[in-house]
Amino acid sequence: MLEIQDIHKTYRKGNQIINALRGLSFVINENESFALIGPNGAGKTTTIKAILNLIKIDKGKILINGVDATLDENRKLIGYAPEIPYYPTHMPAINLLKVYLDIYGKNISYDKIEYYFELVNLKKFINSPLSNYSKGMLQRFSILQAIIVEPKLLILDELTSGLDPIGQYEIIEIVKSLKQKTTILFTSHNLAEIEQICDKVMIINKGRGIFYGSISDLKNQFGKDLYRIFFELIMNDNKME
Repeated sequence: MLEIQDIHKTYRKGNQIINALRGLSFVINENESFALIGPNGAGKTTTIKAILNLIKIDKGKILINGVDATLDENRKLIGYAPEIPYYPTHMPAINLLKVYLDIYGKNISYDKIEYYFELVNLKKFINSPLSNYSKGMLQRFSILQAIIVEPKLLILDELTSGLDPIGQYEIIEIVKSLKQKTTILFTSHNLAEIEQICDKVMIINKGRGIFYGSISDLKNQFGKDLYRIFFELIMNDNKME
């Protein structure tokens, strides 16, 4: 479904050259739930921006169903929920949803819009301006605007960041309900979330992949404690640089 083939991205910051991505490759199969994890600065955000065509890569290919991901027809296959959503908060939620649907060229009945609001537990607030939404509600709205276009690829970036345990639980349950309905690329620093949601993981560090496989593969190879595994893999990789 999604193929990342040997992608490279270099930034220049003053006189310093930053190698954000250094030959990253992985494949996400259709209807698979996939986690991209790594420490801050590992290249997760750069990878997502490249998939969304918000930045141009220096080398490599990004394909959706075997076709260049930058083409308009492929970009409309992607739904994206950012870590920190910014919305025009004066607008009623349903009005903003209709704007997103127009952008994607989607025509969805009111009953179906109500269904999606119900799915993310926001039906009672369908006509409320987003200024009345709490942080947790905005995160659920972020998922809503990403899934209402019925994407083939759903990218969820650190959705539970800053939420309390109840908010985290609500988001996780919503994402779990989407499994097998679409392909999910998920980023999070919460490894317990990843264990619940994702079929496969790619651990990256300094722009390179250092592990690619299933959660069970990871545990069988390195042990049972995901946090300890993650820490040791990153520390050992840093020693090799």
